[in-house]
Amino acid sequence: MKKEVLWEAIKEPLRLMVLALIPFALSYFSVINTEWAIVFTTVLRFIDKYLHELGKETSNELAKGGLTRF
Repeated sequence: MKKEVLWEAIKEPLRLMVLALIPFALSYFSVINTEWAIVFTTVLRFIDKYLHELGKETSNELAKGGLTRF
């Protein structure tokens, strides 16, 4: 098994966990409803993926990392 392929597969759920930390922390402390935490996580994931794909398309190293930077 190639380590690079394994690392790429591991990074995907890690990105989602990092992006979900803030909305679910807000939900835990009753700042927002759980439904809104799911919506915010989905929006953050969309922005992360969009920046990543845009960075790959334009060869922009800064945008290539997305919001999570990995």
